[in-house]
Amino acid sequence: MKGKNQRLIELVPITSLATELQLRVRDIRNEESVRKWMYTDHVISTTEHLEWINNLKKDNRQIVFVVLSEKYTPLGVISINNIDYFHRKASWAYYLTQTERGGVGPSLEYFFINFVFDNLNLEKLNCEIIEGNFTIVKLHKKFFFQEEGFRRSDIIKNGVRIGVHLLGLTKQDWLAGNAEIQEKYRGVFEKFSIIARWRLEN
Repeated sequence: MKGKNQRLIELVPITSLATELQLRVRDIRNEESVRKWMYTDHVISTTEHLEWINNLKKDNRQIVFVVLSEKYTPLGVISINNIDYFHRKASWAYYLTQTERGGVGPSLEYFFINFVFDNLNLEKLNCEIIEGNFTIVKLHKKFFFQEEGFRRSDIIKNGVRIGVHLLGLTKQDWLAGNAEIQEKYRGVFEKFSIIARWRLEN
């Protein structure tokens, strides 16, 4: 339930949104502050964007949610990829429009980690962070992700080879530290009411 003065945020699968909202997500994907930390950083065309969404409808190994405000304005994207139900693991990533601050990132991170471990019944969550994105590496580590490796000279950005940080979080570590996180960020988390429009049978 949404509490008084809480900001409502909904996570809705991009495949279920109207085309108009889907295209507004493209604008966020093409923001410089978002593209600079992506493996593929070219400006995405409308055709490419819609083809990506169409392919998601046939891919049961990933779920891409649009982060929506109370007014149904897209604020960003949060996705879970490479879902492996046998080994109970997956990778994830998220990004927000450059104007969105004020604790949304940590609140989304906390909510989504719980969603992955509770609703999807997974036991390991991985992520890859491009070298130089120290803010996100630091944030993930605050949520008990551990750095599990570093791929040197792994990708090319602006004609230069750079590395990629490999981070991972186990369900066991999350359950052990969940109460600590909740207490530490209580004041931030209380500002938001986050819900995911998703059911396991999807």
